[in-house]
Amino acid sequence: MRSGKRPDLERNGLLNAIMACQNEEYPLLESLYQDLHRFPELSGKEEQTSRRMAAEMEKAGFRTSSRIGGYGVVGVLENGPGPVVMIRADLDALPVTEKTGLPYASRIRTLTEAGQNVGVMHACGHDVHMTVLIGTARWLGQARDLWRGTLVLVAQPAEENASGAAAMIADGLFSRFPRPAFILGLHVLPEPVGTLFYREGYWFAGSTAVELTVFGKGGHAARPHEAIDPIVLSAQMIMAFQTLISRETDPSEPVVLTVSSIHAGARDNIIPEKAFFQISIRALSREQHDRIISSIKRTADGIAWAAGIPENRFPRLSLRGYTPALYNDPRLTRRLARRFRRTFGRSRVLEMPVLTVSEDFAHFGLTEPRIPLCFFGLGMADPRGNMPPLHSPYLAPVPKPTIQSGIAAMTSAVLELTKVPGQEK
Repeated sequence: MRSGKRPDLERNGLLNAIMACQNEEYPLLESLYQDLHRFPELSGKEEQTSRRMAAEMEKAGFRTSSRIGGYGVVGVLENGPGPVVMIRADLDALPVTEKTGLPYASRIRTLTEAGQNVGVMHACGHDVHMTVLIGTARWLGQARDLWRGTLVLVAQPAEENASGAAAMIADGLFSRFPRPAFILGLHVLPEPVGTLFYREGYWFAGSTAVELTVFGKGGHAARPHEAIDPIVLSAQMIMAFQTLISRETDPSEPVVLTVSSIHAGARDNIIPEKAFFQISIRALSREQHDRIISSIKRTADGIAWAAGIPENRFPRLSLRGYTPALYNDPRLTRRLARRFRRTFGRSRVLEMPVLTVSEDFAHFGLTEPRIPLCFFGLGMADPRGNMPPLHSPYLAPVPKPTIQSGIAAMTSAVLELTKVPGQEK
């Protein structure tokens, strides 16, 4: 839309009008997407990404503020009286070594907290989310005769460690900037490209990150009877934890426990003093999280006691954070699902079951008075091939149709909520 042409909704229909205007914009958006993918940054370290997003928001005509809750960026565009709509995208990448072979693949490397040298990759599609945010901002910034109200763009840091949304709220997101009437977000999914997904009510599970340190008695690997091996104890605990789901949890409840990281020892001939591992718990209710955490501690203490560990050296459990379950406001979600069906056609808009993934986007809907949320899914996979799951080193969205469909969906959602009387219904 650099030429300043306004979309002709009456002649072309909303989807065609959005896509036609995007064709001129897409080379810029593709360049942005590839840059974001090539230079990813981990949670809490998104300095360059934040700076780029602020610059892109300003180009689209938004007034920006940076360093909100860390490296968060807020852009505001006022366009007369009307509702305030907030659109959020996440900035951070993952400690994953990319294996896609793409010409714009990330070659960034970093050290993890455990001292591992790993690659950094946008293996969760946040580069797509950011590009969609900017594409939507550019489209709406140049079609101000089609909507009325205020747009608030939020580029949020630290989603992957579930701290960024809460940090932005604590830093005045809803007091320093126009308070939204609605908050929108999206996430790519390994589903056919251009398909949209939604669910009313609870959709994503809440998550708790648990760290467990298992203490033993170090010694020589050749004389294990003189030691208490924390690696063996950890293996017993990990296997026992599986029964907390299979034998202590109602099978109808969506609950997941995953031991996703374990570290112990320095070399082959030494039994270490301790082992350390990380656990991810996913469930819809806080009560289920609390029950599983208590059961983990009970099980770990019992195994340590049976091995002769004194009580003052029982396993140490700590919590690194809690993300609440994501709740989509039913009325808002139903309204936007109808809008998506009118824009894209019924076959491209599908309802999804509850998922055990988590999203700290949920925090935005918990500040009193509650703000209605709608978080929807965006297909990114080539239907002719197999798409790896999120967080895979091989994750490679089909860029153009994914980005363009995302912009069309987010733009149509905003227009639905801010439309001028007499415009396309």
